[in-house]
Amino acid sequence: RIAIGKTDAQPTVSLNITQIDAPKIKAGNKATLTFDAFADKTFTGEVVSVDTIGSETSGVTTYPAVIKLDGAVEGLLPNMSASANIITDTKDNVILIPSTAIQTQNGATFVQVMKNKQITQVDVTTGLASDTQTEIVSGINEGDTIITSIVNGSSTTRGSTQSSSPFSSFGRTGSGGNRQIQMITR
Repeated sequence: RIAIGKTDAQPTVSLNITQIDAPKIKAGNKATLTFDAFADKTFTGEVVSVDTIGSETSGVTTYPAVIKLDGAVEGLLPNMSASANIITDTKDNVILIPSTAIQTQNGATFVQVMKNKQITQVDVTTGLASDTQTEIVSGINEGDTIITSIVNGSSTTRGSTQSSSPFSSFGRTGSGGNRQIQMITR
């Protein structure tokens, strides 16, 4: 549950941050919020404070944080359930790929790339990551075609089949099972 209040006629949202996330979150970080009562809408706001004195419940320590929404939300009531995503870092003009395309083996991080109609393993260095996408700092370039998953029949052997994506077009190749591929763009 998130407590709803008002500051300067703009609603505020109070939430508890886990001890893992609390050191990463600072006043001024932007946030997006969704409320169960408004399932089809996303709201924006900014972190105004993170309390450094935590509280423990059932052996779990959390730290209170307050987010001020960017505008009024009609129908918003105290104690409505909500989810918040706090943006702790951003970068522009980077290469992003689906996180499911990244593999790690024996300490090496790599992706599979289609070059000259052949699948090639390419070592990569990763950067920032969200729940679904990861920045590639080095190893592949804009315009490269990566394998995002390998599908044999109705089961996925690695990664996940994506029916829609924030990325551009998908193609398929027919040798050794269906391989979902993607052109890398910025």
